[in-house]
Amino acid sequence: MGGPLRRSEHKASGRCRKRLRREAREVGGDGPPTTDTLPLVSDQTFFADGLAGLEAGARADLASDEVSHVRAARIHPGRRLAVIDGAGARWDAELVALDRRRASCRLLAPVPPEPALRLHLWAPVANRDRSLWLVEKVVELGAATVTWIEWERSRSVADAGRSEGFLRRAEGRARAALKQSGRSWLPRLNGPRTPEEALGRHSGAGWLADAEGRPWLSAGIARGRERPRAGNGLTVAVGPEGGLTSSERRRCLEAGFELVSLGSTTLRFETAAVVTVAAAAAMLAGNGNEAEDERTI
Repeated sequence: MGGPLRRSEHKASGRCRKRLRREAREVGGDGPPTTDTLPLVSDQTFFADGLAGLEAGARADLASDEVSHVRAARIHPGRRLAVIDGAGARWDAELVALDRRRASCRLLAPVPPEPALRLHLWAPVANRDRSLWLVEKVVELGAATVTWIEWERSRSVADAGRSEGFLRRAEGRARAALKQSGRSWLPRLNGPRTPEEALGRHSGAGWLADAEGRPWLSAGIARGRERPRAGNGLTVAVGPEGGLTSSERRRCLEAGFELVSLGSTTLRFETAAVVTVAAAAAMLAGNGNEAEDERTI
């Protein structure tokens, strides 16, 4: 039965731990390592630069803003992680180098991404914090684009959607939500547009969330009456909490939007958007309405 360690044994134990940590940082060999010998960090996902066109065994640098995240997570060279580029590329990878300004990985095996949906959201310019929360949720649901609309009754207490600072923060929320959700497609975030500008760019089918729409969105989906033809995609438009004007509603209908409703209760804009986008995403995925990339609208 062992007793307490002497001082010399403590020093030896410390030297052993340091040696093991040093060896863990040393990565050799020319080809990709055998993946089953690497410790897994499957729940850690990071953005990497320039993944398009790379093959297994190639090296890629993580995005510069990810270096601090890698260090905070205490991930050392030799550990497994997932890397994405936000444009559909996803790889199992091994971290091979890390310093204060740079982190590099070796690509091990590509991971097929989920299908990209032709699903677009028009969100009202509104409260900043609730708008940022909405960005997170629709990224998780697979939206391809988010565009903020300056409806006539739009109002905001914090310049939401109107400033570059808001868009930068929204981009950060979108990137974090993409990593958390395991998706591979980062949506395009478009600064505020007038209804006229948005309608002028619109193509395909559209749902306009409005209290004057059909009583139940789910019933319309079940009947297939709102399903767009394959390849056309779908735009979900949500009005401000003050409601759409009759002129705005009429212009949307003339542009091909259909009125849909979630019932007689009054919902916040972000609640209506999340519910409608979720229904649209499920419908599009089941209807084969997918695209390689549809993030330019």
